Amino acid sequence: MERTLTAAHDLEEIVDLFAIGRPSRNPDLMPVKIATLPLKKAVALVIEDWSDDKFRQLSAIIQRRSGPAIRSLDDIKHLHDCAIAGTGCCGKPARRSDS
Repeated sequence: MERTLTAAHDLEEIVDLFAIGRPSRNPDLMPVKIATLPLKKAVALVIEDWSDDKFRQLSAIIQRRSGPAIRSLDDIKHLHDCAIAGTGCCGKPARRSDS
């Protein structure tokens, strides 16, 4: 099922950032809480700081208090682009596929 994200996001909303640890360190593949921080900083951490670790980027989960979790790297990239542009989250929405 494919859907388009259209909801506006408050980039200052406090969120929890989770990631699945490497299978060698976390055999159960359970998400581990990394930090609690503003959405804007969470997306920057995933896109900029984790740029050399694709596994970690793909396993990132941003749990919002005001809505559903953000699980797609494409959605996180879109929010990062919005944060960089300073547009909030106006503009072309990201596409997301649910399996």
